[in-house]
Amino acid sequence: MTAPVLAVGVAASLLFGSSGGASVSIVDNAFVRGVQRPVVHVRQGSTVTWRWRSQQSHSVMVRSGPARFASPIRNRGSYAHRFTRAGTYRLVCALHAPGMKMTVVVGR
Repeated sequence: MTAPVLAVGVAASLLFGSSGGASVSIVDNAFVRGVQRPVVHVRQGSTVTWRWRSQQSHSVMVRSGPARFASPIRNRGSYAHRFTRAGTYRLVCALHAPGMKMTVVVGR
């Protein structure tokens, strides 16, 4: 099942796999899923993959949550993280925080 994810002035997509994982394409300056600053729900053990489709550089890093991680700053390629700890993760782009943010809620 595919659900659209949009970023301000940007197109992105969120793809839910059978494992409950998600794939998010990032184009520019904001994470949006129908509205800015989306909340994505996945199951514990799921992997979320971010795919860059941007001319501008971005990153994904945990501002707060049960575990910390950060992607490299880039404008192409992909980064994947497996969420092994349940809880709420507040994510930002290191270059565009606090405005460019999203939330991942990991359930058991």
